[in-house]
Amino acid sequence: MLLSAAVVLWLSSADAATADAGGPAVAPVDAGVPDAGPSIPPQLLYPRPLGRKVDEARVERVLASLDTQAKVAQLLLAYPQIDRVGPVRVGGVLFVGNSLRNVEKAREKIDAARVRAAVPPFFAVDMEGGASNRLGSVRSLRGMPGARELAGLDDGQVKSWGRKVGAVMKGIGLNLNLAPVFDVAPSGHMERNQRSFSGDAGVVQAKASAYARGLLEEGVVPIGKHFPGYGDIDGDSDHAFVTCDWPKERVLAEAAVFERAEPFLGGVMLANVAYASFDERPAILSPALVALVHQHDWLAVTDDISIQVLADAIGGTKEDVLVAAFRAGNDLLLTTAPPDWNKGTDYVGVLTRLVEHDAAARAQLDAAARRVLRLKDRMGLLDGL
Repeated sequence: MLLSAAVVLWLSSADAATADAGGPAVAPVDAGVPDAGPSIPPQLLYPRPLGRKVDEARVERVLASLDTQAKVAQLLLAYPQIDRVGPVRVGGVLFVGNSLRNVEKAREKIDAARVRAAVPPFFAVDMEGGASNRLGSVRSLRGMPGARELAGLDDGQVKSWGRKVGAVMKGIGLNLNLAPVFDVAPSGHMERNQRSFSGDAGVVQAKASAYARGLLEEGVVPIGKHFPGYGDIDGDSDHAFVTCDWPKERVLAEAAVFERAEPFLGGVMLANVAYASFDERPAILSPALVALVHQHDWLAVTDDISIQVLADAIGGTKEDVLVAAFRAGNDLLLTTAPPDWNKGTDYVGVLTRLVEHDAAARAQLDAAARRVLRLKDRMGLLDGL
């Protein structure tokens, strides 16, 4: 059991059982909020917190204060297993499933975790709406449409929903949303489950950007997904190894939808799909595709590295997936298998041993941890450090 990387929050089934089905009321945001146009000055068009300049000296100071294990832990965006009283060292805490049914308890746990963290964590959830509504217990969000329905609204109304979600998230203490979906899906898996806004790239770019801007205006950072784009792929990469045979030009065209929303995203989540024209391995394990992400001022975030499909795809173990995702250059390694679970992977231990004997890996660790800290500084999380 890895105590140094233990997550302090306990999101247990007992909490869910005591959830307040009503949740706190949140004042609705005016649906008529105007949509910022190109004549708006950049400092207003790119709302806080991503319009804020990074304090590079502070980032370097915080980075220098971290030992190797602490740097590795900053790369973990993890779901917690059990309650602890020790320090919170992971870079981010992930809320999944029904863990937000009782938002008051979630708020208390976030507050408790924050004071036990030397470096304030990201507190993240994938809040898309529709069938993927993690905050359905909150009255103001109970009827939030999914992406396909949102696409029928004007941009100002979509941004208004982003602001509603952002306001609720900030009220709980959540600061990172693993949404919106930028996949252009005229058919296939993402169209079938209604998580894509449209099969038209222009509609997806406009609506997903509007939702992201609403989140930002409430101080929540969006992470677009699933880079470089799920498109019309039919398979479900959570349950099977999915390979896409698009030519490079098609892959880059799908990725361009994300790129046009660059000012409104703190990062992108890479797909667990293999794009054969770039790599035979899933995108999260592809250095070439991760390098595309780093051409922008973005974090490269993996999809869940704990799923067995990934280990099977590379003919290895879950530890092999962890190492491959790190070596590919990802900045946040997302896992729903808790790092403090004694039956799981020793994430911090595995990567710490790797970088201790590999100078190139040490340099890569510093680069990834620096990118994590830079986004945290833009969000104001490093103020006072």
